[in-house]
Amino acid sequence: WTYEWRTNYRNSPTSSEYKIIAADRDTFSCRGRRNYQFTQWSDDLSLTVLNKPAAKLTASDTIIPAGGSVTLTCSVSGSDGWKFDLLRRQSVDHKDQFIRTNEPDGVFIISDEGVYSCRGGRGDPVFYTETSIKVIINEIGQLVPVLSVSPSWLNPGASVTLSCEGLEHQPAGWRFFWYKAVPDPSVSYYRFELLPGTSGTEQNFTINGPTHTAGFVCRAGRGEPVNYTDYSEPKFIWSADPRPAASLSVNPDRVQHFRSESVSLSCEGNSAEWRVKRFTETGKLSNFSNWGTINGSTCNITSYWFNSGVYWCESGSGEFSNAVNITVHDDDSAPLLLSPVHPVTEGDPVTLSCRDKKQQLLSNVFFYHNDELLDFGSRGELNISAVSKSDEGFYKCQHSGKDSPRSWMSVRGEEEENV
Repeated sequence: WTYEWRTNYRNSPTSSEYKIIAADRDTFSCRGRRNYQFTQWSDDLSLTVLNKPAAKLTASDTIIPAGGSVTLTCSVSGSDGWKFDLLRRQSVDHKDQFIRTNEPDGVFIISDEGVYSCRGGRGDPVFYTETSIKVIINEIGQLVPVLSVSPSWLNPGASVTLSCEGLEHQPAGWRFFWYKAVPDPSVSYYRFELLPGTSGTEQNFTINGPTHTAGFVCRAGRGEPVNYTDYSEPKFIWSADPRPAASLSVNPDRVQHFRSESVSLSCEGNSAEWRVKRFTETGKLSNFSNWGTINGSTCNITSYWFNSGVYWCESGSGEFSNAVNITVHDDDSAPLLLSPVHPVTEGDPVTLSCRDKKQQLLSNVFFYHNDELLDFGSRGELNISAVSKSDEGFYKCQHSGKDSPRSWMSVRGEEEENV
């Protein structure tokens, strides 16, 4: 006998067996032929090929402990007879690569981080499932939390909240550890000292009543023994108050400067070794060697690299100085506002002035406090006979339609002066 097949396919075999690899919905029937005789057509057989099944990849954990491994399991629901392939890419930007193939049990033990997926295959020729959803596996030492501090500038008597973030999409069970960043000029970075009572706390930690500039880092850990993440980048709380152990002064002694000016920063206190740090408006922390030269305890800023930001000194004995928020202006024809570099005390007289690049007083000047018009000064000065807390805030001046940059004036109470 030979056979005929009736179907939508043009090419059909003459044997009694018809192999189909994949198809959409279709109807099949057949009949036999011998010499010149034919059988009747068989009953129709309707065949529907379902969508490809999808493999599923599960992980015993998404974080590899230091020196350890995790187990990945690939499976296909509702059917058996599959063999499994494991794919890995180093990051989401790389291509998948097969690292294990044709595994009958679908269990893979891995010790390298990456983005993993799997698929199943069976039959001859091999039919493959859809590739599984990807699973991201990290090594615990390469997870880096992000530290935030609030507020960044100290108000006397107020508390500061530290938050260790960035692990929200990782498994639960983290404990958090908080450290003080201590300057160490010999290694151009910081050494970290665990804050008392902060071993394995919650995600937020409150420091009550800090008074000086300080740096902090955090890290997280879980398990027994504890496996730790990397340390966060350091974050800082700044105080504008100088103190005997370490203080920063600016020459010229003002907050606002033109980029074309020569500006130097001087460190004073109980140390013979100093470095100057800067935290810019764009959030970049850098050392003086990137934007200046130091001679003893004085840093001369290179004008090309002079940028707005917070500047402070760090001593060889591990002290932070007061911080100064310096504003750099590129427009030499615009006015500058001269305002106090350090906090002023309630009841003291304060004078703000509006000057040009040559430091000459400008006339016909408008002064603004928190962007509200405050006064028109024909002589270019704003005199406050007895400053109060309500005078604290941002100030700027305007001359001939051009604004100076804004500068913050901090006011502290008399009792704070005596602390």
